[in-house]
Amino acid sequence: MQEERKEVSVERTATMLALLGFVPFAIFTSLLLADPGLISQYAEGGAAAVGTLIDALKLYAAIVLSFVGGIRWGLAIANGDGGRKESEALVLAAGPSLIGWFSFFMGEPWSFAVLAAAFAATGWWDSRAAGTKGMPDWFGRLRVLLTVLSMGTMIAAFGATYSAM
Repeated sequence: MQEERKEVSVERTATMLALLGFVPFAIFTSLLLADPGLISQYAEGGAAAVGTLIDALKLYAAIVLSFVGGIRWGLAIANGDGGRKESEALVLAAGPSLIGWFSFFMGEPWSFAVLAAAFAATGWWDSRAAGTKGMPDWFGRLRVLLTVLSMGTMIAAFGATYSAM
């Protein structure tokens, strides 16, 4: 009973923090979807304000991808015996941060397409691993939810910046 209560508490805390971590995605994307003329009218620098908003969204996405890779890095170290599988997991876990960093320097809208694909891949990887090697079942459900939400914002940002081309 105590163990079950502890897991529920950890699940709730992780879910709450993850949803709070989604707030910047929602805010940046909502502002990006707003009429750019409106942003330009009220922000000093006009078009520069929209560019800063795009950079902020891409940078935050890269940071979140690094965090996701860090989760996998930690699991590989904590659960491993130093074998080949753990070494491969460490190498793969470095991928999301490298993809996020690379996509930051790509032009729009393609940077958002790459970020959406990276979120899809990491979400798929994490959801498939849930319930194994110390990763609780609820983590898979949480990752599916967060993957859908983050991909939605990247797809919306792709659309917003594609139409501005």
